[in-house]
Amino acid sequence: MTESIDLLQKEQKYVLVFDICSSTKIVDQLIRERSQESWCNLLLDIDAFLKTEGEALGFEIYKFMGDAWILLFNDLSPKELFSFVDRLQDIYTVAYNENIRKILSTPIDKIGITFGLETGDLIHFRMSERSEYVGKPLIMAVRLQGAIKDKDPNPQGKLLMTKSVFNKVRRYILKDKDHKVWKVSRKFRNIEGGDKYVYKYEKR
Repeated sequence: MTESIDLLQKEQKYVLVFDICSSTKIVDQLIRERSQESWCNLLLDIDAFLKTEGEALGFEIYKFMGDAWILLFNDLSPKELFSFVDRLQDIYTVAYNENIRKILSTPIDKIGITFGLETGDLIHFRMSERSEYVGKPLIMAVRLQGAIKDKDPNPQGKLLMTKSVFNKVRRYILKDKDHKVWKVSRKFRNIEGGDKYVYKYEKR
């Protein structure tokens, strides 16, 4: 029986989507070198980090998509959230150097992670005996992550967030001299408003 809409749970979340840059190039080279297990080892290193951080910060590892993850955060301080983003980038660099770099015959030009961050209400329900979520914040976080590379030849290590997120975290970010935030324009097809001003973040 279809679950009554009255029983569906509405939950406010921060949605963080992150993707490994140049993953196709990396995997193609590892296949040629017959070292595909190195890619699995890299992913397992990231997974171990996420599980440890998830227990400490209380976020949910919602989805893994081959070279990308979706994480769901409850109410978390901006300092903790962006500190986590920075640590994740550092952990990835270490894992890449330990598992991948020495194996590849051709250097990869873009090494790092790109991020999309949105906040808002998600609908939590059960489907196929699993917890699932739907809502615009999920769609926007994915689109933001994918839009980082538009007009940017060096997207690695950067995060795009909507104005609604920026308004929530601006007091912390603008006082932090170790990070840079600036307004950029992106076109989002099939999203109400289309052209939007969003905010890009990176560690200096």
